[in-house]
Amino acid sequence: MEGTAKDKKGKKDRLIAYRRTGNESATRLFFLPYAGKGASGYREIADSFGPEVEPVLLQTPGRENRLAEPAVDDIDALVTQLATALRGHLDAPFALFGHSMGSLVAFELAAHLERTEPGLPGPVALFVSAESAPHLLVPPEVTDEQLTDEQFLADPTRVRENSPLRTDPLFLELMLPSYRADCRLVERYAARRSHTSVSCPISAFTGEYDEVVPPESVAGWKQHTTDRFRLRMLPSGEEAFFEPESFPLITAGVESDLRAARQS
Repeated sequence: MEGTAKDKKGKKDRLIAYRRTGNESATRLFFLPYAGKGASGYREIADSFGPEVEPVLLQTPGRENRLAEPAVDDIDALVTQLATALRGHLDAPFALFGHSMGSLVAFELAAHLERTEPGLPGPVALFVSAESAPHLLVPPEVTDEQLTDEQFLADPTRVRENSPLRTDPLFLELMLPSYRADCRLVERYAARRSHTSVSCPISAFTGEYDEVVPPESVAGWKQHTTDRFRLRMLPSGEEAFFEPESFPLITAGVESDLRAARQS
C-alpha cells in the first residue's frame, strides 16, 4: 500500500495521489476527480475493493497536493496532460472510473487512449457515476465567464446551499478558482453535445431517486459504447455514491464487470 508514487528518478509523481496494491492479476482502476474535489474524495471507496482491483487515485491540477497549479478548464487539454502522464502506468490491464465531472474526463480519456494513442493500450472498461450521457448535457444560458464570483456563489444550480464554498471561508479562498474552472470545463464540453463512443464496455452507476441527474439521463451512456452497457441502480438519491451502504454495491458491481470485461 502506498500514498504518493514516485517516478523512475525517485521524484514524487504528482499525478498519483494514492495507490493500493492488489494481487498479481489485479486490474488497475484509475479514478478521475470530480468538480471541486481532489483524489481524497475516492479514498474510502478505494479501500473497499478486494485484491482483484488495484485502485489508483489520480490528482489533477488545482486541488490538494497540486493546489498551486491552475486547474485546467478545457477537457481536451486535461485529457492530453493525463494521457502523457499515464504513459508509465499502463503496464497492466486497466480501467477508468469517474464520478460526476470525472465521468466526462474518464470517458474522453478512454476515447483518446483508444483512438489517438496507438502505442498505448486502451482501458478494458469504463465506469461512470451520477453524470448525464455526453449527448444529453445542456449548457447553461449564462456561462461561467459571464458571472462575477458573487453571482456564481449565489447561483443554486452551481453552488448548493450546503457547499463548503458557502460555509467555509478558507475553503472558499483556496478552491473557488479551481471549482469555477471545473464548471467551465463541463459547460464548454456540454456545448458539444458529443456523440463520441468507446469500444470498451461502460458501466454506469445512478441513484434510483436522484432528481439532479435522473437515472434516464445516466442510461443514455448506452449510446457511447460499441460494447456492452450496464446500468447499476443504487437505492438512494443524489448522494448515493457517498453513502457507506452503497460501497458494497459499487465495489461488487465494479469487480463483477471487470471480470466479465477481462474474460471477453
